[in-house]
Amino acid sequence: MRELGRELDYSWDQPNFIPPRVNLTSYVGAKYLLEHGQQFNVTWGEALGFLMGKGGLDFMLSGDSKFHSQQNKTMGKALYRENWHQNIKKFYEETTLKLLHQKSFKIAGTNMVDITRDVGNLAHIHFAASMFSLPLKTEETPHGVFSEQELYMVIAVIFVGIFFDLDPAKSFPLRHAARAVSQQLGKLIEANVHSVSMTGIVAGVVDRFRENQNPLADYGVHMIRRLLESGLGVSEITWSQILPTAVAMVPNQAQVFTQLLDYYLSDEGKQHLPAINKYAKMDTPEGDDKILHYAMEGIRLNGTFGSYRESTVHDTINDGGRQVPVKPGDKIFCSFVQANRDPEVFPSPNTVRTDRPLESYIHYGMGPHTCLGRDASRVALTAMLKVVGRLDNLRRAPGPAGELKKIPRPGGFYIYMRADHGSYFPFPLTWKICWDGDLPPLKN
Repeated sequence: MRELGRELDYSWDQPNFIPPRVNLTSYVGAKYLLEHGQQFNVTWGEALGFLMGKGGLDFMLSGDSKFHSQQNKTMGKALYRENWHQNIKKFYEETTLKLLHQKSFKIAGTNMVDITRDVGNLAHIHFAASMFSLPLKTEETPHGVFSEQELYMVIAVIFVGIFFDLDPAKSFPLRHAARAVSQQLGKLIEANVHSVSMTGIVAGVVDRFRENQNPLADYGVHMIRRLLESGLGVSEITWSQILPTAVAMVPNQAQVFTQLLDYYLSDEGKQHLPAINKYAKMDTPEGDDKILHYAMEGIRLNGTFGSYRESTVHDTINDGGRQVPVKPGDKIFCSFVQANRDPEVFPSPNTVRTDRPLESYIHYGMGPHTCLGRDASRVALTAMLKVVGRLDNLRRAPGPAGELKKIPRPGGFYIYMRADHGSYFPFPLTWKICWDGDLPPLKN
């Protein structure tokens, strides 16, 4: 292996027993774990370092130190600027409707679209490309590198290599595939950040070649410049800010849109479609607030979230009345699936209620690692559900195409079948829906 130059690809340590993880399932247990970051550390720092080098180790989600907390604040200031709420809302409403126009088709006179592959997954790819100046190739940006589907799969593979690398037998090929595409995408982003860092006449020339015209057209460039002004270098911005933030954002948000819509098109949830349709067509702040709560309830009832931590202390955690002892080195997994139906926090836990306080929802995390994009995500999902929810007689496509093919896993989680049914993937990739009538026209 040394002669082949691959000895560093392998561990030469003697195999050791991997102890089973400690499982928490209650809301109170999850809350305690997430709010005590110094005692229970995040576990994905090593994977981020392997895929992205030192920049990955410096990413805000890689650790629990004051430095990582400061990284979070730096990105937060760059991300949330004046009028961000209105701009993100407008972007997602326009992008979702545009994708519906581009990707939908008729079969025997029936409107149909792959809402997961062509709308839910791609809307977030377009958002990330606009926010972080990713090299997305579209009709508007023909000089990009990756198609919509290619960029989604690249980011999803990196995400899986960081957060879902759970099977030791599959870890080696997964990590190396994720590292290869991570390095490829990262170098393209780094070249773009370098071009933004130019000053004077050169910067003006480069900016004129940026063809991304939408409500977030100037966000990517100005965000990079704000990060440069904070004292970060080109490499730091690329590998510790932009790339890992985009990776952490896209697959999760794409997944929950499919999951919440899957709930409202199920036998259990379809009773709420008339109300969603009514509020979506109102196009008022009051209607949007109702749509937001419907989105949060759909995620609560059908979302699959959880989080790993590693204990650094001896402690006993109250897991909803069950006392769970932990010791340093224990890997702890808290499932939000059961926590999201805790009757102490969510009265009538199996019922959709649009009067629940937003701070009660746990799927964006709590404590020092609360999702930085929580507020933007709420705006985005509200806008997407508003656009899709106003379609009349919204329903699953007939037959197998209208089934979201998923395989139950322990703890209320799922894995999803690929479109060819030949393998599984952690995120939904295909699912078709139908509706009646014409789509609303695109705005000029």
